[in-house]
Amino acid sequence: MSGPASLFRQRVSYAEVVGRDAWGTPLLGPIQEAPARIQPSRKLIRDANGAEFVASFVVYTEAPVTLRHRLWFKGDDITDFNHARRPAAVDEHVDGAGVLRYRKVWL
Repeated sequence: MSGPASLFRQRVSYAEVVGRDAWGTPLLGPIQEAPARIQPSRKLIRDANGAEFVASFVVYTEAPVTLRHRLWFKGDDITDFNHARRPAAVDEHVDGAGVLRYRKVWL
């Protein structure tokens, strides 16, 4: 039986914000690419601060994405930080044995 990763036929690029320079510009770690499934969404969720937020996208992936990461979809300019998407919430889904299967990243 195949897992949810078999449905991840799109690609998403992601990088962690590791700090800020002297002018406050975010410094990114290495940009990586992972298989994903990107779906449009219009769901009302709560972000990490508890504020209500209408998610535009939900990304399903096995990549270790957290709230500190920024994401780019295919066609986005990964050299421009302003084109990066910031996760509002990340849900981790585990199977019956407690093994992490995938993450739902709300943007």
